Amino acid sequence: MNGLPMVFKVLNSNIGKGWVTLMSTFNVTVRSEKDDKRIPIAVASDVMFDLQLLLTHIGESIISEEFGSYNRPAESLTERFVLYIDPESGGISFKASAGKGQSALMDRAVLKLRTTLEKMGSGTGTYWMEDSYKDPCYRCMVLYDLIQLSKHMDAGRGYTILFSSDDIEKAFVPLDIEKAEAFLKKNARMSQGAVAGVLHGVQSKRNTPMYGFSVGTDRVKISFRSKEAEDAALKLVNNAVMIAGTLKYSEDGELQEVSDIDSVLPFDKKVFGHMISGDRDIQLEKSIESAVKYDGSGKTWKISYPDLGISISDPEWDDAVTGFHDYFVFLYDNYSGKDDDELSDEEKEVKALLISLTSGAT
Repeated sequence: MNGLPMVFKVLNSNIGKGWVTLMSTFNVTVRSEKDDKRIPIAVASDVMFDLQLLLTHIGESIISEEFGSYNRPAESLTERFVLYIDPESGGISFKASAGKGQSALMDRAVLKLRTTLEKMGSGTGTYWMEDSYKDPCYRCMVLYDLIQLSKHMDAGRGYTILFSSDDIEKAFVPLDIEKAEAFLKKNARMSQGAVAGVLHGVQSKRNTPMYGFSVGTDRVKISFRSKEAEDAALKLVNNAVMIAGTLKYSEDGELQEVSDIDSVLPFDKKVFGHMISGDRDIQLEKSIESAVKYDGSGKTWKISYPDLGISISDPEWDDAVTGFHDYFVFLYDNYSGKDDDELSDEEKEVKALLISLTSGAT
């Protein structure tokens, strides 16, 4: 086939050994429908930049969902999504991690990229976006990226994107730009969902409670749909809570309001199924349930998992959860590969638990 191939490979940088392929390739080809079949550099550049943004934002959304982040993930976690020109093949590639093992996170991000191109290029529309990108912040980012890609692949320009994996090739059909932009402007920033934060309350002059809600450093307006939900809130003032209702975000991706709240529960645990650090990530075979506490007087979050001796405290939720993941990966790297005769009885127990949770991830 005539066209400009962009072969995406998940690669791992092994010190002293160069790059080695770890998974099947995901191929993207830009094809010219014009007589001379040539692809201008400007078109190739547009496509590569659009795909770079899509991959980055999709990867960010996966990390953010796993962490329960208030802000976008740190650069140390997202630099793994940077695309490179492979010096040997000339294809486009990205590293699987910082060099400490195969990354299941890359598999997830590339799979979601492929699925997103397939679904949104098949006329599925915004319903699929709402179901697949629950966080309106990342839903808007990814939809905007798709709009830009669609503009660059407009039929009038005379170019087509084809993508393939497992020997199945499909064409990306540009979105209906007008409809997508209308959805982005009107409905994409709202969602039914739940969010964790700190509930505040004071008594008004009429001796009725008035509530506030903070998510990170942001103050969020809240309103209740039922008396039962408000009664539940009254018992949890000045504590960490998980509230469910209609979430409304600003154009900058900040949570502005949670309305029609129908559930207020203690936020006292967080389940993790994928441990992610700047060096590597580990898909767990068994999810772990960490204990969460918020100290209102010290304004500090604490996340702990006593079975592994992990306990991380920090004023910022994102820093606390990042530290928790970093510590888990540190323990795995330091204990899982050691022989039992190098370990104390307590360390052997830690090793056994780590292996049972990860099934000996590499």
